[in-house]
Amino acid sequence: MREKRVHPRYNDDEFGLLQEAAGLSHMALGGYVAESSLAAARSDDPTAAVADFRAAVKALMSANGQLGKIGSNLNQLTRHLNEDGAWPHHDLVQRLLERVEASIARLDTAIDRVTTGR
Repeated sequence: MREKRVHPRYNDDEFGLLQEAAGLSHMALGGYVAESSLAAARSDDPTAAVADFRAAVKALMSANGQLGKIGSNLNQLTRHLNEDGAWPHHDLVQRLLERVEASIARLDTAIDRVTTGR
């Protein structure tokens, strides 16, 4: 079977969105475009699949941004605690770190599901 080619065209804003989403998905741009279009095409309702896929990517991008903010806060907390030389409430800090790690794991799982179509 011969390989078929499609050459989609995007404006600058659309292309930027694709680049960002592909980066967040840890995929090459071409692979991301192919996988997302095939996910929609394989769906029972391709129109809904595109909307669902967009919503999922948007939610993942938002979650990624929130985790980035948490990382900044943790860096500030660490700097403060290191300056004071004391780590009060060690159990509280440990629970916070465990929650952050769990959030990262859930985000990784969600990204995997979106990018692999599972």
